[in-house]
Amino acid sequence: MPNLLIRLALLAATGLAPALTSMAQQAGPNDPSAAELKKNLAVIEASTEFEDEAWEGLMKETSRKLILYLRTHEVSAAAAKNMGLELSADSKDAAHLKVFTYSYSSGGTRGTVHRPVYQWKNAAGQLFAYHPDQECFFYEIHKLNTAGRTLYLLLGQEKGDGRCLASEAYVLELKGNYLLLDNAAFGQSPGLVLCNVDMTFQAAQQALRISLTEHQDPIDEEARTDFARSLLSGGYRVRRGAKSVVLQLSAARFVQKP
Repeated sequence: MPNLLIRLALLAATGLAPALTSMAQQAGPNDPSAAELKKNLAVIEASTEFEDEAWEGLMKETSRKLILYLRTHEVSAAAAKNMGLELSADSKDAAHLKVFTYSYSSGGTRGTVHRPVYQWKNAAGQLFAYHPDQECFFYEIHKLNTAGRTLYLLLGQEKGDGRCLASEAYVLELKGNYLLLDNAAFGQSPGLVLCNVDMTFQAAQQALRISLTEHQDPIDEEARTDFARSLLSGGYRVRRGAKSVVLQLSAARFVQKP
């Protein structure tokens, strides 16, 4: 699978290519304002997913304007909240990788749908942004110990249905101006999604512990079976009856500890 090199400059056809500058760019006369985005996001939050063609059009327009805005503005947690966004995760390092999240109703058993938007900086301090086709509330970012590469582990959750609260571990890479989204960190995938588990990253050991949640006591056989089946689909195995597994970072991949 070819690398998904996501760079704002590649969107030149839509007028989103940034100039070469070491600072956040100055907003142009046709760039969206915070007030405009706040209005759009308020409408989206109060609406239901795919409720009509106008909603889909508003989503596309807002996505484009969010990218435009975030490539020209540093946005604090307070400013994001005022706009209708949440700064849900921040790497707090030189790259300033941030995840801003907005939401709307699914109209069904899922309840709220969360959509992340990424913002980051290159070494010159130039801002970039990207709105992926993802649905997850990412609440943690961990920079991984990978020599010669800048990889981050994102942890988040998203309700799947009445029975599944999906936890997701997702690895992305920053490479200069580029955001790479197809790292085979978990088997052949950049991410691992499991229902009704707790994911904890142990930074000192560079290990990801995944455990069945204790919300139901005792954990039933069906939950254990689902846990084992989901791990197997990602190329991992779990001992019969086990309620947890530890994945160790090795050569930019999470592999199963013996």
